Amino acid sequence: MRFGDILERLRDNGLKLTPQRVAIVRTLLESKAPMSAQEVLKKVRTEHPSVSLDTVYRNLSLLTEVGLANQVNLQNREISRFEFQGDEHHHHHVVCLKCSRAFCVDICPSKIVQPPSEDPEFKVVGHAFEVYGYCSRCQAEVRVQA
Repeated sequence: MRFGDILERLRDNGLKLTPQRVAIVRTLLESKAPMSAQEVLKKVRTEHPSVSLDTVYRNLSLLTEVGLANQVNLQNREISRFEFQGDEHHHHHVVCLKCSRAFCVDICPSKIVQPPSEDPEFKVVGHAFEVYGYCSRCQAEVRVQA
């Protein structure tokens, strides 16, 4: 998805193209891995020193609502990470409970979910799926603590 298309999608959803919002979008788009709100803030402050963490969170939430961002680590909102979604390949994540790193998983379990028997006409309009565990780097530390 081209940057101009992203900005147009924001406008189409009634969102203004503030310099801070554009910088947040650019930051997510250029990132190679999901970023925390704090990481986004640090990067955006290089261009906009007065931007607040509240502004970053509000914009990340709006970007998620319009389908341009994906929130990773739904279990622990304090260490949630965000990534650019756009028209990219739909995917899910496994998340390390110790270091909070997220790894992409290319399968989507929504294909095997059947409508509930009480309402066979149930219409799914969205879903979230994450698996939690310990990455290979953190497993040794977890065993020591356990």
